[in-house]
Amino acid sequence: MNKLKKEQFNKATHFLKTQGNDIDRAMFEYFFEKKPLDGVVDILAKYQNKDGGFGRLDYDFECPDSCLKHTESACRYIFALNEVPTEHPMIQRLVPYIITNYNMTTGEWDNLVVPSVNEYPHAPWWHYSEQELFVPKNRDDLIRHYDPNTNSALAGMLVKYSSLVPKDLLDEIMGIVIEKINVGNDFGQYGMMSDIYFVNVLKDNVLKQELLKTLMGNGKLISLLDDHWGTENAYKLCHWIDTPDHPYYEMYKEAVQSNFIFLVESQEQDGSWSPNWSWGEPEVWQRVVTRLKGVLTFKFLWTLKKFNYIEGL
Repeated sequence: MNKLKKEQFNKATHFLKTQGNDIDRAMFEYFFEKKPLDGVVDILAKYQNKDGGFGRLDYDFECPDSCLKHTESACRYIFALNEVPTEHPMIQRLVPYIITNYNMTTGEWDNLVVPSVNEYPHAPWWHYSEQELFVPKNRDDLIRHYDPNTNSALAGMLVKYSSLVPKDLLDEIMGIVIEKINVGNDFGQYGMMSDIYFVNVLKDNVLKQELLKTLMGNGKLISLLDDHWGTENAYKLCHWIDTPDHPYYEMYKEAVQSNFIFLVESQEQDGSWSPNWSWGEPEVWQRVVTRLKGVLTFKFLWTLKKFNYIEGL
């Protein structure tokens, strides 16, 4: 087995310690060095605004204002930490923000970004523009229009902290996500990531296994990825099949192990992993890429560790 060598791990550690964003550095210290949970949660909470939403977290735009896309990025850290208690002030403010911005008519969280995003450097795919609000004609129309990307992850956060959510509202939100999965239409790459966050926090294990079977059980998961393998594909696969105990690891074992070989061989000289995409002017991208390299480096190290692909760990 071609594992990440200790020297490579040390270089990645040095990169995170010296150049990684504070939250990615804290995540590394929590999962690899057994630092207290409170420390990493306190750092994450610094990105939360007074309205309960988050800013400055998503690597695709630099706007500090609260928006649902920044907030989803915060949710991903919370999903990974898994043990942030319901009573924590950050959660007590986060859940109402998510609920307040939910649209009962569309069944989605509309306007994932806010107008002020355009005032700061941002990826072109997150440029804010006024759009005509979708009004579904019926339930079938709502389900057909529903986009799991980001929406299902936000729904998963409400499932995780269900005691803070009115039951009727939670049932409605969960029902839409479940129905969309069960329709069995083609699944997109980013929607799959959000659906997996949702499914992973379900308390009904039977339902969880049924939905996972629909999402992954046909053996075609890898076909969702781009034709040219790179760190973007690696990042997605590390979310989809994230532990050797995953019920579909055996089905996708060859692809997962090939991915690990790619990661071992593609590490940069500075110890990081770089994105295989870019946006913005060179001076902007230089800021973005350093932040993004920290996100990728922590995620890849954490996944390699869980699959025993790092020497000496």
